[in-house]
Amino acid sequence: MNPVSTDSSDGRAKRDKCSAPQGSITRIGQTTGELFDDIRDFLAQHPGLSMDAILKLTYAVFAILFAECAEIWPFVSIVAPDAWGSTLLLRMIECVSVGSLHLGELTLSALLTLPPIPQNTLLLIDQVSPNKELERTLRIMSRTGARILRNGKFYNLCFPTLVCTAEPLRDRWILDQAVQIELKPSLRPTPKFSPESLNESSRQLRGKLTRYYELNIAKVRDSHFDASEFSSPTREIAAMLGNSLPDDPSLHRCLLKLLEPQDRDVRIRRTDSIAAVVTEACLFLSHESGRSQARAGEICDIVNGISKGRDENLELDPRAVGNHLRALGLFSERLGRAGRGIRFSKQIRRKIHELAEAYEVRTALNNSLCEFCGEVRSHNNAPNGGK
Repeated sequence: MNPVSTDSSDGRAKRDKCSAPQGSITRIGQTTGELFDDIRDFLAQHPGLSMDAILKLTYAVFAILFAECAEIWPFVSIVAPDAWGSTLLLRMIECVSVGSLHLGELTLSALLTLPPIPQNTLLLIDQVSPNKELERTLRIMSRTGARILRNGKFYNLCFPTLVCTAEPLRDRWILDQAVQIELKPSLRPTPKFSPESLNESSRQLRGKLTRYYELNIAKVRDSHFDASEFSSPTREIAAMLGNSLPDDPSLHRCLLKLLEPQDRDVRIRRTDSIAAVVTEACLFLSHESGRSQARAGEICDIVNGISKGRDENLELDPRAVGNHLRALGLFSERLGRAGRGIRFSKQIRRKIHELAEAYEVRTALNNSLCEFCGEVRSHNNAPNGGK
């Protein structure tokens, strides 16, 4: 299959003229890429999906097929304010799912009453408004390999999941693990599918996917696709999606372009997190000439100043800053009459710089007089990031 462009003007992903490996055969005469096209073209009939959304859903279809091979929870979050559009989309997704269970609402107690279902069964959660119970349940489900204990029994609740809501999920911890898709309102008429045509499409596409699974399960188990340029958790999402298409480099290249905006969003929000701002304040103070320590109150003042300068509605007190320092592994101690704070020992300075690199703080690690900034630069300039 040739590389796919995600910015097609006619609503279809176009191929360029470069040649690429054809991939495995799913049936006589059909390659992996051609099966990908079949699913993409079927989903493209929905007028509310952008091409990016169509491609993300198509990748997700393949990943869900191999859920038992995924190292993270196969999860798709769809925001769909249009009721009829979301109803049609869920029906179309059922057509390209080898097994699915459509639930109108999800609660933990209801999930525990489900009879045993195959591991690759897709849970389609159709819930208008996200709430704390839904997000609590999704958090539990997201722990791959974990089990929940109820009434003396262990339950495995980790299933491939697609959640369709009218409003976005509020829990960013969950959302960061999702293939994020938006269903936009469309002025185009919604196509009218007869039950017979949908059933026939479902029969054909499910048959092809089942055949693809049988021919490729061993390859998927041994696949190690890695989007090393992405940060976690986008890197894990890319691996989950890419591993399900193990022999098509062109689809891997398309996947990387597709997930770039989501990875940028994760990085930006990480640099604005409380942990990142506390780290940035410590970094700033550690670079002050002659400074050997910093009181929690001083760190607090810098944190609140950074937040105010970025128009963030955040104001911490010294006790809260102390809690965040502890969570970062920067343990405070009594600084005589000055109160509690941290001493800038060599070990603590190195720790601060490691945290600053991990959280990608906005203050550049390029202080020419700081040996630890030099260590970070040397690490980043080494082959494979010093690995």
